[in-house]
Amino acid sequence: MAAKWIARILGIVVALLAIAGLFVEGDHLGGFANVDLTLDIARIVIAVALLWVGFGRVTRTALSTVLAVVGVVYVLMGIVALFDAEMFGLLPTGFTGFDIAFHIVAGLVALVGAFLPAATEPRTAADGPAVATGR
Repeated sequence: MAAKWIARILGIVVALLAIAGLFVEGDHLGGFANVDLTLDIARIVIAVALLWVGFGRVTRTALSTVLAVVGVVYVLMGIVALFDAEMFGLLPTGFTGFDIAFHIVAGLVALVGAFLPAATEPRTAADGPAVATGR
């Protein structure tokens, strides 16, 4: 269940950043968060995926896959931004220190959620029928 909560919380936070960013182009949101259109579109896609696996009836594999992909993408974005805040020209206003920290931390949290042992997750109908162990 922890992985679902991670997906839900990250999905909501990323969605809020994306929506707010759509209304504040060409500047930093509150002076500390990048809101370039390219990043807003990426955030919308990421938020939809996270909210889908966080609130939908999906398999543990789907949940883990989305969290792992988001985690890797976010960590890589944070690391690349350490060396090039404008992400090779994709983000004209550039990442701030907050953006870098947010992406690295959110990415690591997503990766932790992706690799939490499935045994800690209760079975749901979306997981399919239980398999007999042969005892």
